[in-house]
Amino acid sequence: MEIDLDLLAYLVGKGMRHIEARVAGSSYLPRTVRGVGIFLLDRDGNLGVLTAKQQVTYEKFLKPLLFDVPCCGETGPENCRGNGLVEPDLLLQGYREDDLRCRACRAAMAGESTKQEG
Repeated sequence: MEIDLDLLAYLVGKGMRHIEARVAGSSYLPRTVRGVGIFLLDRDGNLGVLTAKQQVTYEKFLKPLLFDVPCCGETGPENCRGNGLVEPDLLLQGYREDDLRCRACRAAMAGESTKQEG
């Protein structure tokens, strides 16, 4: 899987709150995870250059934010109208808008708001 460098750049920059939420309750510091993300950005997403400790940090905290991100569904994850995952091309927009929904749930939500307006 190839890392979306734009998404990673957002997460270690303006989207740092998502890393902080992911790290919460662990013994890791958000700045450590951010450092691994920046290291990856500097190396064009090449996972092969990570040390063993960096690899663990990536696997535990960054990878779940970059790949196979669960959809929040219309009213919760159990109500997802798609396959349960946010499509990769919607992740950056989803993180920016704090709306991690798949395409099917976004369409359903847009349909509902149109009905309420009409």
